[in-house]
Amino acid sequence: MQETKFVLAEFYAPWCGHCKKLAPELEKAAAALKTEGVSLAKVDATEEKELAKRFDVKGFPTLIWFESQKRGEYSGGRTTQTIVDWVRSMTGPAVIETSSPEPAGEKPQIILKDSTLQTVFEQLAKDNRRKGTFYYQKTGGPTVVLMTHKGEETVKYNGAMENASLSQFLSDHAMPFFGELNAETFDRYLEEGKGLVWSLFPAEPNADAAKAHRAKMIEVAKKVRGRYFVTYTDTETWYHEKFKDAIDSMLGVSKFPTIAVQAKAGDKKKYLYTGEMTSEKITGFIEDVDAKRVAPSFKSQPEPSGAEDVKVVVATTLKKEVFTPDRDVLLEVYAPWCGHCKKLEPEYVKLAKKIRKEELGDLITIAKIDGTANDSPVDELDWSSFPTIFFVKAGASNATLYDGERTAKGLWKYLRKHASKAQELRDRLERRKAMGDTKPQKP
Repeated sequence: MQETKFVLAEFYAPWCGHCKKLAPELEKAAAALKTEGVSLAKVDATEEKELAKRFDVKGFPTLIWFESQKRGEYSGGRTTQTIVDWVRSMTGPAVIETSSPEPAGEKPQIILKDSTLQTVFEQLAKDNRRKGTFYYQKTGGPTVVLMTHKGEETVKYNGAMENASLSQFLSDHAMPFFGELNAETFDRYLEEGKGLVWSLFPAEPNADAAKAHRAKMIEVAKKVRGRYFVTYTDTETWYHEKFKDAIDSMLGVSKFPTIAVQAKAGDKKKYLYTGEMTSEKITGFIEDVDAKRVAPSFKSQPEPSGAEDVKVVVATTLKKEVFTPDRDVLLEVYAPWCGHCKKLEPEYVKLAKKIRKEELGDLITIAKIDGTANDSPVDELDWSSFPTIFFVKAGASNATLYDGERTAKGLWKYLRKHASKAQELRDRLERRKAMGDTKPQKP
């Protein structure tokens, strides 16, 4: 039997409502693509657990594209027509030969003008179908490669016709000079792996904020091209409400205008500029970020007052309170809305009370931080799920992730075994027991 070259595979769970909604759309798409050399497959990830793990399936439904058994990312929609359109864009000719290329649309337009369709350009198109629409225009003149984003000036490629240079050019110009950053485009910016400049301007009366600032921000974009993409985000209209949580959680910005710089898209470190909004000043700020002349900004709650059995840590106190020279620290990173965190809380408090009653507070601190309201100013501490528990030994510069039983008993057992002064801890408990002052209480 001949191997199918193109496969769109859905990993699903029988109980998943979104999977049930997608099923008829996939069935109709499969019928429409049946004669076009494309197979649509589905995998019950609850049964084929190893296969799902192999392909890093973390949610349902997950759609994965395969071409000649080589994995690719599916970035189309979830209706019959959007599925069919996306698949056809991936299986048709990689390069469209024409004397009159279509104007750039949602995808950028990449044109080769030459006497022949060069193999290196055709391979570039095959490897980067999702990044643009590729055209070949036969001419008798010199070899020229042009790239255009909708509404922006055309950029000319000046390098050699070889894969590495062409690929770098495509990567550097994969996104517009000044493109909108929103819930739909964010993943594309992440995928490119470059730095990100967020332009967060307030709406102006009777004017489009992005249009009002476009000229100067394109000046900035041209100076930092290859290292950063410069973007704008709607800070006022209804659409912003959908993206508001992302701005709050990633940037902690609520006042405009603000320029936020991330050395890499998605990086938790961000650098905020609120000074004079000229292209020279903004570019200078980005250069200062690159030269490490600017300190990153961290989202932080106010420093707490008062004492509790579980010490409350915030971003501004984290380094001082967690990385101490003389005490081990157990740090829980929690989210107020997290059910698992709420379940852990009484156990965690019970452990902290145990430490206090046994008079071990000079050896061990039990601490917690709201991971949704605070950033981590320390590279060694990073979290993406809740609760996350770290153990930091006295004088250490790194942290160990705790993955044991989430009960007071389990945590206490771990501390007794791994404490930097474990022997002293055990000696104290034995002395207290021998003196009969207080019978060591089980947590």
